[in-house]
Amino acid sequence: MVATQSETQNILIVEDDHDAAQIMASVMRDAGFTTEAVMNGNAAIDRVPIDQPDLVLLDLDLPDINGLQVLKSVRETSFLPMIVISGLSDQRQKIAALEAGADDFLAKPFSSDELLARVRALLRRIDWTPEPRTNLRVRRLELDLPLRQAIIRGKRLHLTPIEYGLLTILMRRAGEIITHDELLLAVWGDNYQGDYSVLRVNISRLRQKLEQNPRRPEYIVTVAGHGYTMPME
Repeated sequence: MVATQSETQNILIVEDDHDAAQIMASVMRDAGFTTEAVMNGNAAIDRVPIDQPDLVLLDLDLPDINGLQVLKSVRETSFLPMIVISGLSDQRQKIAALEAGADDFLAKPFSSDELLARVRALLRRIDWTPEPRTNLRVRRLELDLPLRQAIIRGKRLHLTPIEYGLLTILMRRAGEIITHDELLLAVWGDNYQGDYSVLRVNISRLRQKLEQNPRRPEYIVTVAGHGYTMPME
């Protein structure tokens, strides 16, 4: 579920540290969100289909199952926005979370302002109003912006908010070379400038859904040393 601007958006907090969960909940409520909190991974898996939150804040270090298992389980049926939170800033862990379907990764400790900025930025990618050109087409790939629906070769694609953002930019500028930094700024914002690993992981995930042979991509082509392009033909 994605709330409209006239509705209060609900955040599910998955965090086994009671104090940390309370702080995050307080920050979210002060910003006008409603919150729910659970303290383990299995409870989170159970609550997502019932509560249908607008966004999940998911700690990786949970007492029953790893947060990555929660992420993979939720992604089997839902593409709701999910921000992974971890006490480790290890690059491998970050990449593992993104590959499992996380939309963003936030290392502890973080400030309340940074947390709120990440949440708002991710939700904005879903609530944005389409421009007048509401349908895009590149060869056998179609994108209906009002419905947020992508179809390739007659098959509907199930995309996370990040994947959808990347695809929209690539299709709007089909035939152009879009630099790594342009894509990072447009999709993730200032906080991810220079973080090319997060871009590579998400491009790889998107290729798995788009391409008949991801090793030889036809829709998202790497331009060595520059960025990516989506050929018109």
